Amino acid sequence: MPLRRVFNGSGVVTTIKDAWLDRLSKWSDIQEYMPFLCEQAASRDKPVILELGSRRGNSTFSFLAGVADNGGHVWSCDIDDVRKIVGGIGPWARSPNWTFIHGDDMDPAVQGQLPAEVDVFFHDTSHEYEHTMGELRAYMPRVKKGGIALFHDTNVRSWPGYEWDGEFPPVHQALDDYCAEAGLQWENRPGKYGLGVIHL
Repeated sequence: MPLRRVFNGSGVVTTIKDAWLDRLSKWSDIQEYMPFLCEQAASRDKPVILELGSRRGNSTFSFLAGVADNGGHVWSCDIDDVRKIVGGIGPWARSPNWTFIHGDDMDPAVQGQLPAEVDVFFHDTSHEYEHTMGELRAYMPRVKKGGIALFHDTNVRSWPGYEWDGEFPPVHQALDDYCAEAGLQWENRPGKYGLGVIHL
């Protein structure tokens, strides 16, 4: 039995795409962007995808569904061990198309375990301005020419334990500042939470 198939509780075989569709049918703060994430993974030949921040795995499922038929590979890094989160990645943690690195993405030892070149880069971590700027400087140079970088929560200004009083929400401001520094441009896809996109 291929590892991208698992038996659910009733004995019915489901694929990663079925699991993704199930996640897509349920509300989450990234639900509105999940089809776009899947499309970015599916539209490339053997893409290398790097995801910073996985949480319950909704973005991870989107990328895994996208690479199910094109030979791509998804790398996820999170400060929490998402393999142990109830309702998270579950049995799909055994997928041959997925590698999970547990740790702080700004730790040089962790950075050294992640791919040096990627086709798709996805960012959904602390959303704090300084941390986001550090991640942009560390990881954007890894995105290949012709690749794409995606940033969730560009419209989110605050959350429990964090208040931002800048003109724009912190991820939005970090993208503005980094793009000015690097000579790039970004666009903000419509939606409640926002998804920043940089085409390389």
